[in-house]
Amino acid sequence: MFEAARPYLLALAIGLLIGIERERAQADSPTHDPLGSRTFTLLAMLGAVAAHIEQVAVAAVLAAFAAAVILAGYFRTRLGPEGSGVGVTTEVAAMATFTLGYLARAQAALAVMLAVITIVVLALKPRIHEFAKVGVSEKEVSASLTFLVTAFVILPLLPDLYVDPWSLINPARLWLIFVLIVGTSFGGYIAVRLLGPKKGLALAGFSGGLVSSTAATLALAHKSREGEGLTGPAATGVVLATVASSAAQIVVAAVVYPEMVAPLTPVVGAPVALGLLGTAAAIVVIGPRVRAAGITLENPLVLRSSLMLATVLGVVLVTTSASQHVFGTRGVLVTAALGGATNVHAVTLAVATLASSGTLEVREAVLAVLVGFVANMIVKLILVAWVGGRPLLLVVAPPLLGMIAAGVLAYLFT
Repeated sequence: MFEAARPYLLALAIGLLIGIERERAQADSPTHDPLGSRTFTLLAMLGAVAAHIEQVAVAAVLAAFAAAVILAGYFRTRLGPEGSGVGVTTEVAAMATFTLGYLARAQAALAVMLAVITIVVLALKPRIHEFAKVGVSEKEVSASLTFLVTAFVILPLLPDLYVDPWSLINPARLWLIFVLIVGTSFGGYIAVRLLGPKKGLALAGFSGGLVSSTAATLALAHKSREGEGLTGPAATGVVLATVASSAAQIVVAAVVYPEMVAPLTPVVGAPVALGLLGTAAAIVVIGPRVRAAGITLENPLVLRSSLMLATVLGVVLVTTSASQHVFGTRGVLVTAALGGATNVHAVTLAVATLASSGTLEVREAVLAVLVGFVANMIVKLILVAWVGGRPLLLVVAPPLLGMIAAGVLAYLFT
């Protein structure tokens, strides 16, 4: 009996919650909306009944009846003396409630998820309106549209196959590199935008490390010279940039070749864990002194630099594949060391691609990732010493060297 009644109980709960939210939102409104919590509850139950009958004609009639009731309620409110300027949010929410009630029978979990999203969107109406009017700049709207075009228009149009006789160049795979860089860059911008620069250099380092920890390290080393109190926060940012970059390697491997994730996780996870422990300790010690330090938000999508970085990654990918064809595993390791000096994501992408095609053993691919990681850490230490100076190096060197040791030991013992 309960199994038969469960879709109706779920539909009634969804309708009641959405209806209560609508009544609460309109409590101070001069107009009286006829669509209240009881109406929403009954509309959801009506949708569940339409799904239970399993006849298209009956479901269409019930949906038309629900739409007529909703329209009648809207026109009654709109034509009243206080109805000028009344919106249609409640009416659309009512139709969505009927649909969710219909969905509750076949896809209960999906219905609950969509109901929660609906309630959240309705409850956040004032903040959404304020954010749309004054919270989003023209450059951010342009950046969002640009990213959507690159990810959902251009990428699906490119052929996902190798176009050369040596199986080195895949247009879709190469463009995907650019999309990932742009996406992570945009995501880092949004994180800083929402959380504010108060989080300081640590947040800047983490978000920058998702794209290029080497570039983030260079920027933080420059920033550390702007004031005596910035050495600690800059060092925290450098470590977090490396942590974010290392964690992103697992994501890259999971996207390209999921079977590589299990053996790669200990080698990458050990440095990440050590870096997080060091960061937590640093925050406890220097946390009260962390400040914004004049961080400013730049253009959310700097396409030129993203395209240059994507080109570097693409070149490393093609070079690694060619080296493997000509020199075997040794060529891959040499290329991994050279590529890792600039960006470890390129190395991970390249060797995971080779492993997925069966031309490189998984353990050899993991070793190449480790070689690229070690080369990248050495380059970071050189940049820190050269640009940031001895004070920054003394703070950054212990955690970075510890992360190198953790990665090597994890590879040897796993």
